[in-house]
Amino acid sequence: MEKKVQEGGQRFRKSENRIMLAFLLNLIFTFVEIWGSMITGSVTILSDAIHDFGDCIALGMAWRMEKLSKRPANARYTFGYGRFSVVAGLVNNLILLMGGVVLIVTSLQRFFYPRAIDGRGMLLFAVFGILLNGTAMLLTAKGKNVNEKTISMHMLEDVLTWVAVLIVGAVMCFYPLPVLDSLLSIGMTFVIFVGVARNLKKIFHIITVRCPFTEAEYRQLWEQLDALNEFGGVEALRLYSMDGEEKRGEVCMVLYEEIGAEDVMGLFSAVRECCRESGIADTVIQFRYEVGMTEETPG
Repeated sequence: MEKKVQEGGQRFRKSENRIMLAFLLNLIFTFVEIWGSMITGSVTILSDAIHDFGDCIALGMAWRMEKLSKRPANARYTFGYGRFSVVAGLVNNLILLMGGVVLIVTSLQRFFYPRAIDGRGMLLFAVFGILLNGTAMLLTAKGKNVNEKTISMHMLEDVLTWVAVLIVGAVMCFYPLPVLDSLLSIGMTFVIFVGVARNLKKIFHIITVRCPFTEAEYRQLWEQLDALNEFGGVEALRLYSMDGEEKRGEVCMVLYEEIGAEDVMGLFSAVRECCRESGIADTVIQFRYEVGMTEETPG
C-alpha cells in the first residue's frame, strides 16, 4: 500500500514538472514572438504571441490545479476542488476572447493599410515555433491525466499554426504580398474563437449542472437501476460533473416493503456497480421506505 502511494506521488510530481516546463517554454517564446513581430512587422506572429500568452495562463493554472486537485473535500469545499479548474478555464477563455477582438481590429487595419513584412524573418520564427511548441507537446503527451492531454492537444494546434506561418513566410520570400499575413492572422483568430466558443459551452454546462449523459443514456441507466430494485423502484437519479471529466451521481431508491439488512446491502452493491460500469466515479445512494404502498399507488 505504501509503495503504491509513493508511486502515485512520483507520478504526480512528474506531471507537475512536465506542465511547469511547458509553461516556462511557452512564456519565453511569448516574449520572443513579441520581439519577432516588431522586427518582421508580422501581425500573424503578434496574434500567436497573444494566443501563447493565453496558453501560459492555461499552463500556469493547470499546474496550480494539478496540486489543488489532490486536496480532499473539507468543511469549506464539501464537494472538493474540481470546480477550480472550471474557473481557470473560464478566465483563460475570456482572455483569449478579448485578445482575439484586438487582433481582428489590428488585422483589418493592416489589411487596408499594409506594411512591408520580412518573409525570411517569418520563416525563421516559424521554424523556432515548430521546434518549441513541438517540444512542449511531446512533454505533455507523456502524461495520462486530463490536464496534460488537453494541453498536449492545444500544443498540437500551435504546431500546425506555425506550419501555416512557415508556408506563408516561404511564399512571401518570393512574392511580397503582406495581405496574406493579415488574412492568416484573421483566420487564426477565428480558429481561436471556435475553440473558445466550444470551451465556454462546456463550462456553461458544468456550471448549470447539466447531465453529462445523453437523454438516451440517462433513460437506459434509470431502467437498469429500476430493474435492480425488486422491492420498489428508482425515485430520483441525478447525474453531474464537477470538472467536465469525472462523472458523479445521486440515486434515491424507494422501497415499498421492509427488507433485511442483507437485502439492503445487496441492493446497495448492485446499484453502485451498475453506476460504476456506466462511467460514474462516485455515487451517493439513498433508500426511502414507503411501506404499505405500491408502485401504482399515488404518493
